[in-house]
Amino acid sequence: AAVLDDVLGVMLLALLYEFSIGGGVNWLNAAEVLLFVTTFFILAPVLAKFMSLVIKRFCTVSEIPGLLPTTIVSLVLFFAWLAHAVGAPELLGGFAAGLALSRRFFLPLGVTLRKDEGFAKLIERQMKPIIALFTPIFFVVVGLSINLRVIDWMSPQVWGFSLVVLVSAIAGKMLGALIIRENWASRIMIGMSMVPRGEVGLIFAELGRFSGIFNNEVHAGMVIVIVLTTVIPPFAMKWFYRRYEHMFIKART
Repeated sequence: AAVLDDVLGVMLLALLYEFSIGGGVNWLNAAEVLLFVTTFFILAPVLAKFMSLVIKRFCTVSEIPGLLPTTIVSLVLFFAWLAHAVGAPELLGGFAAGLALSRRFFLPLGVTLRKDEGFAKLIERQMKPIIALFTPIFFVVVGLSINLRVIDWMSPQVWGFSLVVLVSAIAGKMLGALIIRENWASRIMIGMSMVPRGEVGLIFAELGRFSGIFNNEVHAGMVIVIVLTTVIPPFAMKWFYRRYEHMFIKART
């Protein structure tokens, strides 16, 4: 569900990005972009999959230190550039490469193509230092991009917008969990688990700010919502599990 959430979000981002570049809604261009993005999203993971097999081969026969993380970063950057070349957001390329490197290949041939568990864990282990380096940098850059001085914190627009987006973000995830065939406690827990999906939202917000689509108030409101939906759910989930622990034990048995 989390993967599908990000996939749909990236597809929507590609359309909104086209609208922002074109200065308005052009359904013909939107259909063309959607076609390109869909084709890219189907073909890119397959290509990345076979490239990862080459990377695995070189990794097993080579003794060069740092070869695996270097080639993986190069693969992600290459597909980010390729996505930009076809008119899609760079995020889509990196996302497609990540799908191809996952433990179970998800799209489009998720049933027939499986990933080597050992190799996937090796990638995850060797990429952790790079993730640990760049993740704080990303959040610092996002924080520095917010100009708190130019935001009118007494304006009802900022807080009203933040409240509407916050309610929509929580309600959308909770309603989506209702279709799952589980007891009501499991449905609520799954919905709460889907709420803190802020890392992709931050990327979207940064693209909107960088492209000039968001003003400072909207960008600040988006960041406020992302922070709240990231910080609050873990505490709510912990309380909910303690309160209704018997429901989860019953569901497992």
